[in-house]
Amino acid sequence: MKKIQQSIIIDAPREMVWAAIINQHKFRIWCAEFAPGSYFDGDWQLGQSIKFLGKAEDGQLMGMQAEIAVSEHLKRISIRHYALINGDAVDSDSDEAKKWVPAYENYELESVSPQSTRFSVDVDINEEYLADMAEAWSKALQKLKEVCEDNLAPFASITVSIEIQESMEKVWLCWTGPECIKKWNHALDSWHCPTATNDLRVGGRFSYNMAARDGSVSFDFAGTYTEVVFGERITSQLDDGRMVWVSFEASDSDYTKVVETFEAENENTLELQRNGWQSILDNFKKVVEENQ
Repeated sequence: MKKIQQSIIIDAPREMVWAAIINQHKFRIWCAEFAPGSYFDGDWQLGQSIKFLGKAEDGQLMGMQAEIAVSEHLKRISIRHYALINGDAVDSDSDEAKKWVPAYENYELESVSPQSTRFSVDVDINEEYLADMAEAWSKALQKLKEVCEDNLAPFASITVSIEIQESMEKVWLCWTGPECIKKWNHALDSWHCPTATNDLRVGGRFSYNMAARDGSVSFDFAGTYTEVVFGERITSQLDDGRMVWVSFEASDSDYTKVVETFEAENENTLELQRNGWQSILDNFKKVVEENQ
């Protein structure tokens, strides 16, 4: 294997660059420079399986099977490619597969300034494909820069709020305490939050399991904190790249206003998302005020 090593300065903060890597809609734009229609299937968290896929001219699914060997939020990602995908076949042993795997693809994000990021790649590649892939990476980095600087495939922002008749300290504790989170973190009575973990610090992770009470479906709502200021604000980035900002405003000793702004996903209507997040805030208010 040879190496491709390239970097580019992007006039955008690391959060936006990170989102362009891990969010499906943004990823598709810049990775089209490798093959139109390229996408990923999987999770960008440490140890998780992920597939990088596209379609051949005959319509057959093709790509690479990999795992995330390193995932340090806003800093670096290392992808270990270990097999080729051809239709339903996963191949790591053929002569053709050995031209591509095993191989590492490493990304590094360095903050040059609060609004500027150096994005670097270090990729293992067979010498036979070195020139073509180096050219493709050069084009992909330019497109990544465009995605971040021009905010392509942007997320719409939605703000919801609630005023609670309780002190900021009690509101903060219920917002951040896992046992309290499990009591209020659901939008509908037919759903609940059976588990919650919360490492409340910059770089710490949270994960809330959201599940239908009948057991038919569940998912994890998870992310990483980028800013925590006690009693004032919390900023986090979800695992799909979207940002969430929460502020706490104490009007006096008995009232606290919670304002939550989140970047909407692209699967459900904005109205449905707004109503769902507001409903969760309404539940939060009820839990806090009833547990005086």
